[in-house]
Amino acid sequence: MRRIREFGYLVATVRDIDAWKVFAGDVHGMQIVEHTEDRLKLRLDERSWRIDLHRGEVEHIDAVGWEVRGPGDIEAIEKKLRDHGYTPHRATTEEAASREVTDYLAFEDPDGNGVEVYYGARRDQTPFISPTGARFVTKNMGIGHVMFAVSSSVPFRELYLDIFELGLSDFIDIGPDPGTFLHCNPRHHSIAFAHRPGVAPRLGHLMVQVDDMDTVGRAYDKVLDGAAALGSTLGKHTNDEMVSYYVKTPSGWEMEYGYGGLEIDEETWVPGRWSAAHFWGHKRVG
Repeated sequence: MRRIREFGYLVATVRDIDAWKVFAGDVHGMQIVEHTEDRLKLRLDERSWRIDLHRGEVEHIDAVGWEVRGPGDIEAIEKKLRDHGYTPHRATTEEAASREVTDYLAFEDPDGNGVEVYYGARRDQTPFISPTGARFVTKNMGIGHVMFAVSSSVPFRELYLDIFELGLSDFIDIGPDPGTFLHCNPRHHSIAFAHRPGVAPRLGHLMVQVDDMDTVGRAYDKVLDGAAALGSTLGKHTNDEMVSYYVKTPSGWEMEYGYGGLEIDEETWVPGRWSAAHFWGHKRVG
């Protein structure tokens, strides 16, 4: 059984909290659980939060949170990180309380993005209520996936394949460095990355999945009507078979909003390689 169970949360510093409130809640159906001048916390399911945004002048990915089962998993991963030259920080009691988890381990990936490994996330006894009626697909699979443009794929493969021991899903030839797609549960991939010449290292997109194509269509109509800036038109991916569109967030990176993502069986899955990322659609805009 893998130590890493799911991609469980995202914490980021953003410039425009109010724009994010409209984008996440009014357009894409996330529940607002805290909104102040300096902070926005969002729910997607029974967890007390999944996305935590803090206002700041410099946009930054503060934490991609990976869930494990308990302290033994954190200790094993901490040792492997130190053996590979990382300097992880174990959360104080106050830091863990601010994340609403029992404990976590924090470090930076090779490009300076924050990464955390945690367990014991708080559930909320009140039901998740979406302002648009959206139902997000998270059970046993986490928030969705992240895709990063990286300075080099080599240290990222070491981190996520050797240290975190994620499973290889497949590759896509999207440039001179193929995109690497990795899984830790039935979701086809929870993280992907590729080096793109001329593209600075950054978060390319966050994917969230809903359980109804009509939910995607209604949000897509809002985007087409000007509620947010479209990044790519509606389309279907080759490797995970997701039908989705890409939209530019108020922070500049994109969000993929989709339906019907492939779930894999670890016992029978054989990694492959694709020559293109899309069966149809996903035409870039702008």
